Amino acid sequence: MAYGFVLVGGQSSRMGRDKTLLPYRGQPMALHQAEKLAVVCGHVAFVGKDPTAFAGTAVPYVIDGAPEAAAAFGVAAALAFSPEETNLVLAADVPRCPEAFLAALLEVAEAIHAPAVVPVSGGRPQPLCAVWRRSALAPLRARLDAGDYSLVGALRAFHAVLIPEEVTAAMPGGAPASFFNVNTPEEYEALQSENRADDRGGAAPQPPRR
Repeated sequence: MAYGFVLVGGQSSRMGRDKTLLPYRGQPMALHQAEKLAVVCGHVAFVGKDPTAFAGTAVPYVIDGAPEAAAAFGVAAALAFSPEETNLVLAADVPRCPEAFLAALLEVAEAIHAPAVVPVSGGRPQPLCAVWRRSALAPLRARLDAGDYSLVGALRAFHAVLIPEEVTAAMPGGAPASFFNVNTPEEYEALQSENRADDRGGAAPQPPRR
């Protein structure tokens, strides 16, 4: 069994407000992500710096305890908290990533014994939509203690397995659009416009490319 974690500790500086709380399909974006992980993994928790905004939910909250906003601290906190060797880490701001892809990713990772199994999309690894194992915790902490907060750099150092882009795209729900992350008001509005068009059964404007 895997444990699921939604990372909610970003600064949302480009959005101007906490993007994890923005409404998406009738609920805060972070809860939308948590529901998917609960189905796929059975257990799910938030990871971030301030549990106040999620105090009314039944989802556990793991505090990463770092003054820096780097996502690597969230991943390390998740691995330290988890009772499971296999963990599925998902950023709160990639709401289009479907449940089907998360399930397929776990299935692929079951056959791969590596500290991390990471899809590649848009020409780059996606470490915040990836399987991380507890065996990555000690070397990740060592890098953080040395002041290196790069998750992509950690993947190289750990000899993580990267799922090639063409393989990622062929997985259920693995199209590049699934990894679109919402950072700005314009991107959020494009996402909402797409949802409204979906509800009407019509074509939608695509979120802006970054």
